[in-house]
Amino acid sequence: MLGSVIDAALLGLAEREQELIERAEVLGRGMVAANATAVDRGMQPLDGHLAALAEVGLSGINVSPDFGGSGVGQRCELRILEALAYGDGTTPFVIAQHFGTCLMLAASSNVTLREAMLPPLARGERWAGFGISHVRREGRPVLAATPHGNGYRFDGTIPWITGYGLFDNIIIAGTLPDGQTVSAWIELRASPQIRFSPPMELVAMNAAQTVSATVEGLVVAGDEVVDVGPNALRGRPNAPTVPCLFGLTRACIDDLAALAARRGAAASARAAARLGGRLHHQRLEFYALMSGQPGGDSTPALSRARAAATRLALDAAGALIVAGGGGSNALTSPVQRRLREASVFATWGLTAESIDEAVTAFAGRE
Repeated sequence: MLGSVIDAALLGLAEREQELIERAEVLGRGMVAANATAVDRGMQPLDGHLAALAEVGLSGINVSPDFGGSGVGQRCELRILEALAYGDGTTPFVIAQHFGTCLMLAASSNVTLREAMLPPLARGERWAGFGISHVRREGRPVLAATPHGNGYRFDGTIPWITGYGLFDNIIIAGTLPDGQTVSAWIELRASPQIRFSPPMELVAMNAAQTVSATVEGLVVAGDEVVDVGPNALRGRPNAPTVPCLFGLTRACIDDLAALAARRGAAASARAAARLGGRLHHQRLEFYALMSGQPGGDSTPALSRARAAATRLALDAAGALIVAGGGGSNALTSPVQRRLREASVFATWGLTAESIDEAVTAFAGRE
């Protein structure tokens, strides 16, 4: 039912991009899905999934061919995340941050850093993420930066860092006295100047190894500075959340339709069809927004798309849980895992506007 939707939402992609999406589909529906419960229960680390992504050429999809990547467009990158999210939530959650880090490095004016790091990142020889979500929010900065020699000194906290033990490096971001933001490239390892918490115990995606950090007197040299300038992230929604929610929703709908067929449950079959119709509509709208049209990926439009996708994912997971009956409560059941993963995606990279849109979507507009 949903296979035809995929192409309809992504007309005009290059043949190479379609090939990479197909590779992600194979991984998402195969290895990633097969390992999902073991990864979720902490019985299997995620590094095998990262190695598999590198093996099929998906570690550097948005890196320029000049640095060994595939140089795909944003819609292809997002569609690859959707394909992986069909299998589980942890894999796209982690790799999306690697992709985002590659884009930040590619846009950096630090030519030496860019040329040194992008090739191994594209090949999957190094993995990287970031600790920058705090700069999306208004209010007092939690990580301050001050000029120090030819570089900067960082002090404060980094509330969220994903990939401890998986990523080799991260980009951190602090706020300067004049309100501008400085981002820097550091190794993801403890030192007297940066101390990491134990991995957080979250409702899902614990294999992503999310930690916080206390930073005291961390000095970053000028040759490790990624960017200095106005805060471009503040108030901007996190676009990769939306396709991850789509992939999760597709899996729930497929499982609901299969369950309905096995049990002859007409109401569940009708619910799967209606949910599929909503997904079809949302995907067409979202990928059109991300097609590069001027103003298409504006903050209000992305916030609305995210709110709708969040509501749909939680509706689909909820319908599947109820249709599955008491067996849905088993920790080994993929059904309740999907609901927990949807809750993590629902809160990933939130801004004040995206929170308002989401709660309004749940409550209903007056």
